[in-house]
Amino acid sequence: MPTTQFSPNVARLEASATLVLAARARKLRAAGVPVVDLSAGEPQYPAPPFAARAGIRAVEEGKTGYPPTSGLPELREAIARYLRETTAAEAVDPDSVIVSAGVKQSLFNCCYSLFGAGEEVLVPSPFWPSYTTIVRLAGAEPVIVETTWEGGFVPAVEDLDAARTTRTRGLMLNSPGNPTGAVIPPGLLREILAWAERHGIWVLSDEIYRRLAYGAPSPSVFDIAERGERTILLDGVSKAFCMPGFRIGYAVGPRDVVRKMADLQGQTTSGAVGPSQHAAAAALGESAPREAFVAELLSRLSGLRELGLSRFAELDGVEAFAPDGALYFYGRLTGGAAASLDVAERLLADAKVACMPGEPFGSPGHLRFNFAVEREVLEEGLERIAGFFG
Repeated sequence: MPTTQFSPNVARLEASATLVLAARARKLRAAGVPVVDLSAGEPQYPAPPFAARAGIRAVEEGKTGYPPTSGLPELREAIARYLRETTAAEAVDPDSVIVSAGVKQSLFNCCYSLFGAGEEVLVPSPFWPSYTTIVRLAGAEPVIVETTWEGGFVPAVEDLDAARTTRTRGLMLNSPGNPTGAVIPPGLLREILAWAERHGIWVLSDEIYRRLAYGAPSPSVFDIAERGERTILLDGVSKAFCMPGFRIGYAVGPRDVVRKMADLQGQTTSGAVGPSQHAAAAALGESAPREAFVAELLSRLSGLRELGLSRFAELDGVEAFAPDGALYFYGRLTGGAAASLDVAERLLADAKVACMPGEPFGSPGHLRFNFAVEREVLEEGLERIAGFFG
């Protein structure tokens, strides 16, 4: 069979490393291998019952037709109200909101609408692997800006400025961050947004983990009154509301950008799944049960975070960064080990623990472990990890 000649659009495209490794762990478990899966980037808990019931009700009531491309009006209004209630934004126009099939699609729509050939987008490292891939799919080039463990894995303005060129068009922010759990403090976030505004740089702020912060709240770009006109917030219901399979994300930004993203979405996927939108509208729009659900989840995750940090502190061979948010322990391999992909492979083969190596995140020598699992699962995983590194 002849080799297929793919278009330049996808010639360099590779499968998502995080999805491939998670699928491998699931396949082993389905085959009866007793794998402790700490690889997936999602909370392993049920969706809010009141949100699930809203989705079921939508199906039962026959609300299964094509939804509006930009999202159901009631969901866009719920998102706007949710942001007014959980950030310092005094006004959020539903017309500035577009709903997509997950944050990944929202991010793709942003990049494809704003960036193109010959332009650059700054991406602080470690980074979620899809950032660099999506920037390249848009025709632009990602420029990696290193952050450090010692610096709290947050980007410094001087490092961003050193990476800036006349071609710099955008900046990716992710706080709390995947894979590190690092949170950009309010003062630094304000400085970054002011710097970006001075230089005409679009800021795409992925805030999917914003509500999952331990200690001080994680600031949103919508908490910064002087954030400028080139700021887009991205969020969804997959993490803080335990609804990853519902595939609902959204972007909030200038109305002309949102309209262009809607044009693009209308020619590709059209609107996100209707019953899922009804479920998301309930998750975000019913304030009292929403906040009770998030508070309970955060309490649960805080306990798991403390458990894991105490166990990692006893280990040789790997040390865990203390996350201020998100769902992950980001472990740094010690003793000179740098090929974390090899270590992750051996950890799966020998200890039957699935995790993510640091290479796809732009930081070899690290491992990412998801702690948003049942307590007994995490305890068993930590026991096996201790045995592996012991």
